[in-house]
Amino acid sequence: QDQLQQKIICPGPVTCLTASPNGLYILAGVAESIYLWEVSNGNLLAILNRHYQDLTCLCFTDDSSHFLSGAKDCLALVWNLYSVLQAEPSQIPDPRHVWSRHSLPITDLCCGFGGPLARAATASLDQTAKLWEISSGELLLSVLFDVGVMAVTLDLSEYHMFCGGMDGSIFQVDLCAWPVQRDRTFQTERENGKVFKGHRNQVTCLSVSTDGSLLLSGSHDETVRLWDIQSKQCLKTMNHKGPVTNAFIVLAPANMFNPDGKPSVPLPKFSKHLHGTESNDEQGSEGVTLRLGLHQQESGESYLEKAEKMYSQMYSTREK
Repeated sequence: QDQLQQKIICPGPVTCLTASPNGLYILAGVAESIYLWEVSNGNLLAILNRHYQDLTCLCFTDDSSHFLSGAKDCLALVWNLYSVLQAEPSQIPDPRHVWSRHSLPITDLCCGFGGPLARAATASLDQTAKLWEISSGELLLSVLFDVGVMAVTLDLSEYHMFCGGMDGSIFQVDLCAWPVQRDRTFQTERENGKVFKGHRNQVTCLSVSTDGSLLLSGSHDETVRLWDIQSKQCLKTMNHKGPVTNAFIVLAPANMFNPDGKPSVPLPKFSKHLHGTESNDEQGSEGVTLRLGLHQQESGESYLEKAEKMYSQMYSTREK
């Protein structure tokens, strides 16, 4: 297993972590601060301190133009990435929106499709899941459950919102139900056909397949379950040796099973200080390369050249 790993020392426990869909940036929540790194050179670009308590979740919009943060202070913040990158080092940029309609800690965030025009869902221990419009910051829908909500996700068409509860139940909320109500109560007895039952402890993560037919869920009951959304039947149960904290469905790369097409991704040393002001001595040192397949010695190529080669291999394989 010819793999080299880079160790990144953070100033405290990382409570949440995400990467931008375009692969250029990494966000991490450390205590009440948000750390933003650039992947290509490892520079720490910003430290955002606008939350009052520990971060619980982070997510990007699909076009990487905005990102959302949620914390135990009951706030969900919407950030414009361009504004964060353009801010002076001595300034803490203002978030685009501050959503303060939850009364207990935020547990999960989810963004739909559409970049800055997308909708976003938030889940909270206050037993509600809320749907927001990122462009205006307006609250579109608030659904009240009889248990705290630990996880939330949307299907690709955004017809349904799936919410995981503290008791192990998973609720399916119809977003196109008529009449349109901004405040709704999910009554389990009346909507029994819209509940997935099987987990014996709190649901921690949810993910929907791209065709909208399958739902993946992880739980503190040490299992991951795959569900058929239409019938609400559990198709497969995968056991683990501890509580499941994260699980999600991803598209397999086109050249995943081609041993000659596996790329090597350069991973530089990540800076501990803003703009490398205190780590100039380390900038000349070489990073490491994370090998995802066979060991191949490469030299004289920049990060962008390697990335361009990687994508050209993927698309050529897909065309074949």
